[in-house]
Amino acid sequence: MNFNRIKLKELKELFVLIIIAFTIKTCLIEIYVVPTGSMEKTILIGDMLFGNKFIYGMKTPTWLGIPYTRTGFDIPWFRFPDFRKVKNGDVVIFEFPRDTWQKYVKRCIGTPGDKILINEGVVLINDK
Repeated sequence: MNFNRIKLKELKELFVLIIIAFTIKTCLIEIYVVPTGSMEKTILIGDMLFGNKFIYGMKTPTWLGIPYTRTGFDIPWFRFPDFRKVKNGDVVIFEFPRDTWQKYVKRCIGTPGDKILINEGVVLINDK
């Protein structure tokens, strides 16, 4: 029995599994930990959420590099068609504009065309 051949086969299988796992994490679903208490009445700091990247239009990776580090570079990306648009009341996870490594978890209170007014802590959406 040739142990080198077995080790090489196992390394190839491990490499394929790692590629599959990162593809799923990048394109389909990801686990997020809530970083702030801004939604404390419904979601607590440290809660874990599954983010469905597929339903609102999966996109190909935007960055190529060493996972879990900031060592890498941006690459051209493409967004696939969405199955459903974001609706009022949906919990959405998005990248903070100034730091794309930071994810925000917020509830959608308005979609394009809605009129949002916040007056003394009261939120009015389309005057309701």
